[in-house]
Amino acid sequence: MVIFGDSLSAAYGLPQNTGWVDLLQRRLREKKSAYRVINASVSGETTAGGRVRLESTLKQYKPNLVVLELGGNDGLRGL
Repeated sequence: MVIFGDSLSAAYGLPQNTGWVDLLQRRLREKKSAYRVINASVSGETTAGGRVRLESTLKQYKPNLVVLELGGNDGLRGL
């Protein structure tokens, strides 16, 4: 599973291992899920920037599942 997002998913400003992606990984482990969570999020990312990175990220990890979380920075920048 690849999480592809901006600072919300990258846990910008939070203590290490306390963001929602880390919490998701812990919960999946508790449930004995086979999913491995890869956080491909970048703080400050915009939808346009994510679009540029998406193809190479999908080729690199070949995920079964993608969670896409972008748009917050677009709104902040008035894009």
